[in-house]
Amino acid sequence: MSAVMPLSSEQGRQTPLALVWQAWRSTQPRELMVWLLIGLLYGAVDLGAIYEVWHRPEALLAMARQLLLPVLAALLLALCWLPADRSDPEHPHRAWRLAFATLVGAALSVLLVRVVIEWLQWPNAMDLMYLAKGKPPMPIWHWSSMLGDLLGISLSAGLAVAVHEMNLRLRRSEAAVQRSLQTQSVLTRKAMAARLATMQAQIDPQFLFDTLVGIEQDYQHGKVAAAPRLEQLIRHLRVALPRLRDMGSTLEAEAELLDSYLAVRLGEAAPRLQRDWPAELGGLPLPPMVLLPLLQRALQLCDDELPACGLQAELAARGWRISLNLGRPGLCGDAAEMATLQQRLQALTGQGTALRCESGDHETSFILDLQP
Repeated sequence: MSAVMPLSSEQGRQTPLALVWQAWRSTQPRELMVWLLIGLLYGAVDLGAIYEVWHRPEALLAMARQLLLPVLAALLLALCWLPADRSDPEHPHRAWRLAFATLVGAALSVLLVRVVIEWLQWPNAMDLMYLAKGKPPMPIWHWSSMLGDLLGISLSAGLAVAVHEMNLRLRRSEAAVQRSLQTQSVLTRKAMAARLATMQAQIDPQFLFDTLVGIEQDYQHGKVAAAPRLEQLIRHLRVALPRLRDMGSTLEAEAELLDSYLAVRLGEAAPRLQRDWPAELGGLPLPPMVLLPLLQRALQLCDDELPACGLQAELAARGWRISLNLGRPGLCGDAAEMATLQQRLQALTGQGTALRCESGDHETSFILDLQP
């Protein structure tokens, strides 16, 4: 029924009258309708008494008074309730503010109703019953009548305010739960990314060990290829090691990593990585170590025999599309491995990332769709 205004530093320096005026200006049509409905329902409770005096000419005036005055009282209650409702929802004394505003509104309503009655001179059903019995009507300002009206209005308005406040707190609790779930999701994603970063530091240690052993043996046998192989390994490590620390990379940097890995793993038989993308996509942001696992598993499936390798990037309908094209068919592997890679990519880039593998007659393509 309400929209609590967030308190800014400027609002904290405003005068109380300015805050009250701001609360009144924030009134929503739905709130006015609710308070009007409360007033009508309160007035309709005693409409049955009008039936007993319906034969009298003043009955219509009595019915109008029975419906009009509670509506006026409800509007005055709304004016008192709005500043308390728009106050800080987390304030420790919010409940007392609402109770005080309701009590003040009820007291002012009792006074306003009597002022209007004196001005209109409309009777109520009880006055007509007294007149039918030859008794004078009860005085408007009689203390017992005023106390009864005060209790009745306070209880009715207090119940309405309490129900609204409970509903408001329930919605705030649900919103807090949703924020907690979102925060938990972000933290889970960061934790998974941290675990994946730890896994990145353990990428293919056997490959590095075997390469070092092979280089050592080449030096022992005096092979000419020993020095180039060592240079290729050093180049690969210089390219790969920063990826183990960084949480972000680029398309150009990942292509350099693939090229250096091919040179170390396949040696002289390594194909040159063919790059195909517009110049503006060279700096396209990518998570580190995303493309290398695809190449590693493909080389395992083809026994390190790869005649061609290409990397292509282009703009797609809702982001970018990167294709790793390998010159051998049937390198997609099983579905479980692809699902694992898909989960890893989504943990690093979000749910909008999609990975699929297509195998043709002459090549295998890993297609990665990224959203900004």
